[in-house]
Amino acid sequence: MHDTPDSPITLRRIRGFHVGGTRRRVDGFPVETRARVPGDAPVAVDMNGEHMVGQLYATHYQQARRAYALPVLLWHGGGLTGACWDETPDGRPGWLEYFLRAGCDVVVSDAFERGRASFPAWPQVLPDPPEHRSLDAVWHHFRFGADGAFPSGASARDLRNAAYPGSEFPVEAIEQFGRQFVARWAGTEEYALDAYAALLREVGPCVVIGHSQGAAYALQCARRHPDLVRAVVAIEPPLTRDQPPAGVQVPHLFVWGDFIEGASRTWTGYRAAAERYRLALGAGGCVADVLDLPAQGIKGNSHMLIMDRNSLSIAQRVHAWLARMPR
Repeated sequence: MHDTPDSPITLRRIRGFHVGGTRRRVDGFPVETRARVPGDAPVAVDMNGEHMVGQLYATHYQQARRAYALPVLLWHGGGLTGACWDETPDGRPGWLEYFLRAGCDVVVSDAFERGRASFPAWPQVLPDPPEHRSLDAVWHHFRFGADGAFPSGASARDLRNAAYPGSEFPVEAIEQFGRQFVARWAGTEEYALDAYAALLREVGPCVVIGHSQGAAYALQCARRHPDLVRAVVAIEPPLTRDQPPAGVQVPHLFVWGDFIEGASRTWTGYRAAAERYRLALGAGGCVADVLDLPAQGIKGNSHMLIMDRNSLSIAQRVHAWLARMPR
């Protein structure tokens, strides 16, 4: 049973912590002379030395009286942080609040090189420069509207007129959404997976709900750590190649929104690869269900369906699926 939106959420503890990472000697920084505080005399600044590299940051919300034995872990997508679960860009409750009101312990994390996890130096540790996403770039990739149709004007009318007809994403609040974008690096998957493995060991058996890149990581962690990942909800995982899920038996649910077929070649390819993966899971005897929102008559969902105007009704469907699974 859910609390009403106005009722208090009673927690026993909120624990914020870093986990994972290793101490590593990092060299290659120039020694510079800087004034660290305005007005102070310049001093030599030498950043070479021992650094912590590879950690993630997590916040564990622990219920005073939890309704479920296993905590729910929320893993964000590329170029984002755990903030994507907190609140929608137009100010509605996010999935964090939904699952807290459902009585779950919830763990929200910032993955390696994101948010409060911090990021190591580049090019000393990460050799390539980061990607900084623009509003223009996500407009089509996140399926808010057609390629090249991001409006130069910033009015709500311009944004709504440029969006796909029936889009559930609150495009009028896209500037607020853009405020949470962070830099992302390519080729950091093993760093991220090692940090997520450390998180799983810290938290213990759990349910993982991953969005986008976080969903792809969740699928890999279910293969690598079946003793800890007891169920996976993969929200639009961007898979690009077949990865045989041999021996995986934990239940999986794949969730897909709208505007894919005939609208996005990229997401058509991702979904086809994910469907092959799902079918391989099923062929191996694993529960591998799909929540195809358009097929169920739920139209208009973007890639950011965790923020769409009907996001809580989707969370409710995911919750109902989890409640049916043996854990």
